[in-house]
Amino acid sequence: MAASDDVVGPIESLARSRPALSVTANLSVCIDDVDLAISTVEDRIRVQVPSVEAGVRLLRGQRERLPRLSRVLSAAALTAEIRVGSAVVALAGAEATPGRLGRALSLGPLEVRPQALVAAVLRVR
Repeated sequence: MAASDDVVGPIESLARSRPALSVTANLSVCIDDVDLAISTVEDRIRVQVPSVEAGVRLLRGQRERLPRLSRVLSAAALTAEIRVGSAVVALAGAEATPGRLGRALSLGPLEVRPQALVAAVLRVR
């Protein structure tokens, strides 16, 4: 059994033990004092972050875990979108295409969407 603060471990175990993994979720999670709303829409996992500031705080606290999480999601053929408001500011997993910003920030296989990030900062939708 994985440690209580390791949410990636159980997903990794399931991805390795089953050929197809389907996720249905509607829950609230608090990580590093950031309240996240996690849900699924069709074949995507949505992680709703309350603000860009909260997302940056979460990134700082979970930086080492993000590459592993993205690789596990890819192995399970799943994609998670990180949203601030209606803006999808990042993708992790199967459909993520890492770019220059993600590489510059050493985020591994995480796709950061600069235009959406700017829109989230400016609250333009």
